[in-house]
Amino acid sequence: MKITGYRVEQYLMKMDRPVGDANLPGGVEMLPGSILFIETDENITGISLGYGGAGIDSLFHLVEGEDPREVVGLWTRMNDWLHKGGNEGAASFILSSIDVALWDLKAKIADEPLWRTLGASDGRVKAYASGLDYCLSDDELFDFYRRMAEMGIDSGKLKVGLDLKADMRRLAIMREALSIASPRPALMIDSNEYWSPKQAVRHIRR
Repeated sequence: MKITGYRVEQYLMKMDRPVGDANLPGGVEMLPGSILFIETDENITGISLGYGGAGIDSLFHLVEGEDPREVVGLWTRMNDWLHKGGNEGAASFILSSIDVALWDLKAKIADEPLWRTLGASDGRVKAYASGLDYCLSDDELFDFYRRMAEMGIDSGKLKVGLDLKADMRRLAIMREALSIASPRPALMIDSNEYWSPKQAVRHIRR
């Protein structure tokens, strides 16, 4: 089996409410996305969901004509190619998109779920709730995490960063909302690189 080609479909989706973080506290309703399809000579296609979609050409030549089951070796080849130029930022998005599609292909070729291809013993993992919630009011924040708790989710990740006092208040709201799922819900925060390292240490201690 050989990799023969790829195509990218880009789309724009409208959310049912604004989503935002410390870098975009007002939130946005429209989010871009893309789907990468990697094709083979046996008509099995690997799919990867993500953002962007541009630049696949810059790495695809490294996997074209290769056996898609050699996922680890192909990742190493792409990573080595990027090494001197830097495998961060947009380059990382491209490598990751191809890598995910190759893993999807490998599982489909083996005719098994991906979790089994990856070597797991169970097809279930623990989930946490994350609402991209910076632009939600306190009531909306509570309602979101309470809906998650009613589905059995006992962990949440809150967007923080601009106002420590407000962050502390909103963290308490999230904890209260999740408390029906666990007496000690797991609480996480995400400042989206908004804090300096010193700020992060100080705020996280609080």
